[in-house]
Amino acid sequence: MTVPTRTLSALVFALVAITATLGAVAQDRAHPITLANDEWPPFILPYGQTGKAHELVCEALQRSGYGCRLEVEDWSKVLEMAQSGEVDGIAAAWRNAEREEYLLFSESYLTNRIVPVVGADFEGAIESPADLAGLRVALVSGYAYGDEIRAAADSFETIASKGDAESLDHVREGRADVALVDELEARERLEADETDGDLLTLPAVLAYRSLHLAIGRHHPNAEQIVADFQAAYRAMLLDGTVNEIIEVDWLATDFGQAGTVSVVMRNGVSLDDLAIPTDSGSMYALEQSEYEWMQGRTVNTTEVNFKVQGETYNSMEAALDNAFGRDSLCQHNAYSSTFDCTRIFKKN
Repeated sequence: MTVPTRTLSALVFALVAITATLGAVAQDRAHPITLANDEWPPFILPYGQTGKAHELVCEALQRSGYGCRLEVEDWSKVLEMAQSGEVDGIAAAWRNAEREEYLLFSESYLTNRIVPVVGADFEGAIESPADLAGLRVALVSGYAYGDEIRAAADSFETIASKGDAESLDHVREGRADVALVDELEARERLEADETDGDLLTLPAVLAYRSLHLAIGRHHPNAEQIVADFQAAYRAMLLDGTVNEIIEVDWLATDFGQAGTVSVVMRNGVSLDDLAIPTDSGSMYALEQSEYEWMQGRTVNTTEVNFKVQGETYNSMEAALDNAFGRDSLCQHNAYSSTFDCTRIFKKN
């Protein structure tokens, strides 16, 4: 059979295009993806150290075959570098319409809970953004705090800072009444603070901000990089690697399926080191809905399952029984009262 010249030319053109695309992706993976962020413990640490967001993003990219490096600059400089193409993207960014003009965002890989930090002598209550009215509020210039905080901004005085550390200093030194900071960062910074007790984190969550990898739209393979990152990150969620990196025994996530909750066990943890999920601080919520579920609020949850090393179980008992064995669970002080050990004790 003779192939028409026009059809043959089209096939050749298609093959050349596919080869060129694959070659570009392969070449791109041969060079490291250069990302930037400001210092933001525990997510982004000073240059030469690896924070939790840095490690999560680079691990996912490396699993996808990309190199990964991170530059640490002031946030305003980070945005300039991402917009100009000086770097390929941002490792940990909040999403807004302005940034979407020059950045392609991944799906959320963590959720930041924004809480108020005040001086130890602060009098009053802050339970919602409306309670910021009349206060001096320290905010980082250029941060996308979200609709809740932006809607309340006309009612309070903004005290600008270059980063969260400076925001806390504004409160500590009396230039601001409150700083709005991510919950994990506030905990990290205040635990390391040598001036013990001069600042307090209030329990109210004033806003939730999803955290994303963002690749510059100028990058020729931006869509492929984001897609590869998302696939690798999902695998890291399934096998417990994310738990290991952010140092929590149990991680609550919906895997992008609203209305369900999966509780994932930390990868490689021993039974002696494994906390019970109901213990304070042992479980971390990846998304807002899971956080509200953990707080006992009404959530449209049709199923809760447990995942251990990629396998799914319909109860914690079944998951741990398979992972460690009933004998081990029943002989362990922390778990012996949690499980039905009648069969084990009858054997003895």
